[in-house]
Amino acid sequence: MASPPHPIWIPLLVLLYQCLVVIANFGFKRSAESATALAFLAWQILGNLSGFLSVLTYTALLRWLPVHIAVSLTLGLGFASIQLFTAWLIFHEPMGIWKWIGTGLVVLGVALIARGR
Repeated sequence: MASPPHPIWIPLLVLLYQCLVVIANFGFKRSAESATALAFLAWQILGNLSGFLSVLTYTALLRWLPVHIAVSLTLGLGFASIQLFTAWLIFHEPMGIWKWIGTGLVVLGVALIARGR
């Protein structure tokens, strides 16, 4: 691993990753709902571009973090971000008590993994 960057870079990269994953999933959901081929293609391009940029962001995190920390911060929090922002806030999909508990447990698990580094 390279020498650590300024302390603000890792949280900013994690936040950027979360935003890109939400945008990618938003694009794919809109693509699936598209009525025309052009709309389908446009949303696919947005989703894939955001997904590609999220992979680059993850790769940057791997430069400074161990794999188990980077995976928990990106995939674990990515799951929670998609549940909360894409599914619940944007698409108004139902979030029953078990989904809230599960999402909370994922975030707690990520916090425990990150704390143990």
